[in-house]
Amino acid sequence: MKKSSHQIAKKIKRFCNRNARSSPETTSTMYCKWKRGSGKSIAITNLIRMYKEELGSDLRCIIVSPTFGSNYKLLSELGINREDVFEDPDDDVPAKLIRIADDERDAFLEWKHLNEYYNDFIKTIKGGFFDRSKMDDYMLQYFNPLTNQFERPKPKYNCYLKGKAPVLFTFIDDAQGSNLLSTNQKMLQLCLRHRHLGQFPPPQGGAVGMSLFVSTQTFKTNGGLNKAIRNNSTSIILFKTKDMSELKQIAEAFSGEIAVDRFFQLYEQATDGEYNFLFVDLHYKKDVQPSGFRQNFDTYLIPDEKNSGET
Repeated sequence: MKKSSHQIAKKIKRFCNRNARSSPETTSTMYCKWKRGSGKSIAITNLIRMYKEELGSDLRCIIVSPTFGSNYKLLSELGINREDVFEDPDDDVPAKLIRIADDERDAFLEWKHLNEYYNDFIKTIKGGFFDRSKMDDYMLQYFNPLTNQFERPKPKYNCYLKGKAPVLFTFIDDAQGSNLLSTNQKMLQLCLRHRHLGQFPPPQGGAVGMSLFVSTQTFKTNGGLNKAIRNNSTSIILFKTKDMSELKQIAEAFSGEIAVDRFFQLYEQATDGEYNFLFVDLHYKKDVQPSGFRQNFDTYLIPDEKNSGET
């Protein structure tokens, strides 16, 4: 096992660009396994904050957590709107998240349409074929009552000007023991199709999508993650644990990526030191990233069997 000489600078300006060399994919499912007091909220909050620093207002973050109040100071750094906080992880949460994605899609398509036809609308007005007394709801969308003028619609997000919808992140924290992550079938379906939420109609195609960040104290036991969610996670944050049987279960879950003994070696190296963790990215960019394993988010760990020449 060797620690890569390629380290990501903590202050790199474009760490969280959508196409950045070092950042995980924005449309992903990230699972965080932790123990009480391990620092998991700080870890995930820091990751989202780094994305926030790059994407700015183009990132909308939703929180599902019954303990939001106790973590308010930490989570408020993300600039989360109060309407995007769900303190009750009830059975309606999946429908609410789907609606958020659909609403963002609809808002983007509406702005795109109005912006595209704005010039034609102005030509109609200046051509003398417009009776202001007969304005309908469609025309009113161009009208600004503060200036008493018709104006080009302002984008809700700056990314609209680049032809893109906003990035949606949902952080589900301290929801273990609820049905949301264990037996809620709608939530399981959402985890399976989160990349396709807010689908755009043809011919545009694609979708708004939503990244999911899920943190729990348990992996397979009662109150932990449902198997469907575990199996479809694209990345994991693993803190130090004394439960070796559960650690073995996690290692075996990644047996298709790396041998169990190698996984243990990576885990021991990554979690050495207080608050350090192993970050595994199953969808890492193999053409630009040397490994899918990291200590925290900023140091790649390269198994000898994959890159024996690294120093």
